[in-house]
Amino acid sequence: MSFTFGNFNSDSLGLIATLRTYPSLGGLGLETLEAPGTDGLILAGATRSSTQFEFDVIIRGSSPEEVAAHRDGLILALDPARGERRLGVDAAPDWYWTAIASVGIDWERLTWDHGLGFQLRGDVVFDALSGYGRLVEDESWSYTSAGTRNITRREGNARSFPTVEVRGTIAANEHVTVEVGDVSVQVSGPLSSGQVLRLDWDTFDFGRWSGNRKVASSVRSMSTLDRPVLWPNEETRFRVAATGTVSAAALFANSRRQ
Repeated sequence: MSFTFGNFNSDSLGLIATLRTYPSLGGLGLETLEAPGTDGLILAGATRSSTQFEFDVIIRGSSPEEVAAHRDGLILALDPARGERRLGVDAAPDWYWTAIASVGIDWERLTWDHGLGFQLRGDVVFDALSGYGRLVEDESWSYTSAGTRNITRREGNARSFPTVEVRGTIAANEHVTVEVGDVSVQVSGPLSSGQVLRLDWDTFDFGRWSGNRKVASSVRSMSTLDRPVLWPNEETRFRVAATGTVSAAALFANSRRQ
């Protein structure tokens, strides 16, 4: 078994990395209120915080020096000073979590002689602060015109908040209408032929882009900030219409798993 963390692969050092438990609904918490006059509680909502991955790691070597070198290589890769990085686990090969090493490691000797070899064992713990895994290659649907389509997200096991991109030519007195499920938003122009209108409900970032540069925010041009939702294996209506010209429209699922 193994894990990847950023550009580091535990296999590169010949580590034995065993995932102790595979979390689901990680960081789940219920917000409740007292129900006056009863012995029960009222559900106010459910929250997701961080989820945790704990690996049983064994470092092996033919000499104490080789074990020490492997240990140093691992710690260099895990250093929290590098910040959050992508964590991949072999139990879910197509997914990653944005995580950081969160607990110090106390190494213990398993064997330590030339006959049996030299081995250290310790627990490596990662916290994924968002709690949700993301696809390495996500689902998306692209079209070369405005219109109404039905799409079905297939991956993941949690609701997701999509991103929609629209290209075309929209004058200042014209608008684009985007519908995803039961949410419909009208966005006023302008939009030039070299720009992209990106409505990202996953990160709540709405604006007009030119290449990798955000030209302007579109928040004030939107008729609503209601958030559309995609559920796995449920057909969803996706519609793009405009009083101007639409040359391309795309929907990105932003699939998640928990």
